[in-house]
Amino acid sequence: MTITAPPKLNSAPEMVSATVRASPIAILSAIFACCASACCAEPPGYYASAEGKGGQSLRHALHEIIDAHTVLEYSMTDEALALTDRDPADASRVILIYSRRSEPALCCTGEWNREHLWPNSLGIDRRLPPYSDLHNLRPADYDVNSERGHKSFDESDPSATEFMDPAHPESRTSSSDTDSWEPPESIKGDVARAMFYMAIRYEGGSGEPDLELTDDPSEITTSGSKMGRLTTLLVWHLVDPVSPEEQLRNERVFSRQGNRNPFVDHPEWVTEIWPTPLQLGLQHDATQAGLSWPARIPGARLETSKTLGSWEPHHAIPLESDGMLSTAFDTATSRRQFYRLSLRLSLK
Repeated sequence: MTITAPPKLNSAPEMVSATVRASPIAILSAIFACCASACCAEPPGYYASAEGKGGQSLRHALHEIIDAHTVLEYSMTDEALALTDRDPADASRVILIYSRRSEPALCCTGEWNREHLWPNSLGIDRRLPPYSDLHNLRPADYDVNSERGHKSFDESDPSATEFMDPAHPESRTSSSDTDSWEPPESIKGDVARAMFYMAIRYEGGSGEPDLELTDDPSEITTSGSKMGRLTTLLVWHLVDPVSPEEQLRNERVFSRQGNRNPFVDHPEWVTEIWPTPLQLGLQHDATQAGLSWPARIPGARLETSKTLGSWEPHHAIPLESDGMLSTAFDTATSRRQFYRLSLRLSLK
């Protein structure tokens, strides 16, 4: 990971060595690229206009590619979900997203209905095409769907008064708190990439909503069209890479709807559009240095190494201020010391 260095307090750059050369982000990107190239069946040239671009240029190019697609009537989506979310062990059944159990494929009269990952009440408002977009729809247990409501996706806060783990008896590996929902570990990346798709596909043209991702909970209201939490989704994207099952679902949606989720085909494009959450800020002078990073990166911890061959936790307790964690150390005793942020994934 690259450590960004704000303006120096004084000049003495030789006193601090804090560049991490073995980048977890680079390694993850390589894994993503390998995964995508090995299994992806995107049509030749499908992303030709996006190749070699980044930032807003890439965002605009991807929007133009996935914008024009077949719009399904909402009444047709139950049959489509029977295909896209088919139980691999039984073609007459589907897998429910949060419960991870198999149910007969007949929608809305038995145990499941249609879940909007980007909630209908956060800017979709029953409008086509987002209301029936298969990239955003999943089969879900009736009661679990109701329990989630329009909560944002985020790591649950155990200190919250409404913290629940499990979030519902029929979703034993989900948890929730006052305003957020944490899905099972095995699908966190799937959820994140669906949210990235929605933010790129729907940008306000032709009477469609302008859907945006944010880290600010105060911006997420039923009178707006924002969803969160962006930093958490970026981390989930990193710790839960694209799986063959997610690639297969992307193919099946493409067969019915005619567009693809670019972040399933090219996961490396996520951090070309949104900033990587794993950046350390560095400030230093002749005697002191300080590192800072966002406080609410789920599962993140600061690690240190002298050789880049082995890493151990940095034991100093960081201070928190204005949404940032920071730690300081004496540069005279920390020469040739390397630091990195590491993500820990606690499986449920």
